[in-house]
Amino acid sequence: MKTFLTLLGVITVALLGVAVFLLAKGLHIDDSIVFVPKPFPERAELTIRAESGLGRPVRHERLFFGGQVIAMSTVGDDRGPLVLTCFGNASDRITSGANTARKAGDFGQVVMWDYPGYGDSSGAAGAAAIDGLADDFVALIDERAGDRPLLFWGHSLGGFVCSNLAARSRAVDGLVLETTAASIHSVARAWTPKGVPLRVTYDEALLDFDIPRSLEGFDKPVLIIGAGRDRILPVDLSRELSATLPQARYLELPEATHYSAGFDPRTQAAVAEMVAGL
Repeated sequence: MKTFLTLLGVITVALLGVAVFLLAKGLHIDDSIVFVPKPFPERAELTIRAESGLGRPVRHERLFFGGQVIAMSTVGDDRGPLVLTCFGNASDRITSGANTARKAGDFGQVVMWDYPGYGDSSGAAGAAAIDGLADDFVALIDERAGDRPLLFWGHSLGGFVCSNLAARSRAVDGLVLETTAASIHSVARAWTPKGVPLRVTYDEALLDFDIPRSLEGFDKPVLIIGAGRDRILPVDLSRELSATLPQARYLELPEATHYSAGFDPRTQAAVAEMVAGL
């Protein structure tokens, strides 16, 4: 018993030491915290897993933007709207492409791309890397859309990315924000224990992850989807985002999770209604 109490005391002191250290030093959020790509060996073929089961034509490309190689996959033919998707912080075309194509495929031709440092794209993962190619990438997407309706759909981290891209687009007609947040500040607050006076700082490029600021003056339809059982970005973050975008429609799904919300029939119906009005 004495040994146990001694061990418990040592652990308690250690935890208190960590707490004091964090309170004194604070927390710095950088790209390594926000972006968590899966490592893949370089591949000659840009396939996505389970693409043969999609029942739609799939085209893969390597795009070049200022020395950066971006892998992109397009699912479906050229009829109907073009849907540009933006992945969450741990997703890419290879592992999540088939599910994303199924989620968005009923609404048009689906475009999926790997962020820098993800999947089959080159470079280092980070907000600045995405920002550096954003103008050229959006110009390409606008051109591909042509006279068709163009919908941007961002999930989780992709909500920040797609909002920034939509703000640069001359052709975008609508934006879906699925289980995301208003800003990087909002995410940090949600992940910090309540009542803990922790000082949080950020890499400068991450401060651009601010959807209300990005969409200032944006006059296209916006659909925000919140999930009541979201354990990654709690539903309060979606509610907060909705309150900052009065022009947006907010759909909350009490039983949905961070990953299931986009597939929910109520989400599918809401997106169908949006697309029909574009």
